Amino acid sequence: MPPTMTTVDPQPRRRALPTCALLLAIGCAPAQRAAVAPAARDTISVVSPRCAGVRSCLLGHVTVANSAAPVAQAAVFLERELPGSDRPQLILRLTDEQGVFAVHDPPPGSYRIAVYKADSRVEVMGMQLGGEGTIMLPVRLALE
Repeated sequence: MPPTMTTVDPQPRRRALPTCALLLAIGCAPAQRAAVAPAARDTISVVSPRCAGVRSCLLGHVTVANSAAPVAQAAVFLERELPGSDRPQLILRLTDEQGVFAVHDPPPGSYRIAVYKADSRVEVMGMQLGGEGTIMLPVRLALE
């Protein structure tokens, strides 16, 4: 997944002159300002070590797409086709209060991973797991 790019305006905005002071000086009442929604803030989620001491790990972080708030108790399904079997191998996890889930030492193979919360769902197929190291999987759900 490519990193998210942020564009910065190279020319800072100039501050407006304090027109209220000018209006009050000449005896006019300032106009009422419309309520403005608070601006979105940048956040950092600190995730404690979850994959220490294991050979292979899938570490996921599930957040709300438009706010980056963590999604607790989202269902995470991993499904691996087993050769010579009609039934796939299933692994189920729930995200914690930080929206984090971990799968330690998954059997090697190709997986379908699906994440569900309320009416939202996201899925990826053909994810190779079980190799050495940690795979990070950021997940964004479009929740209302």
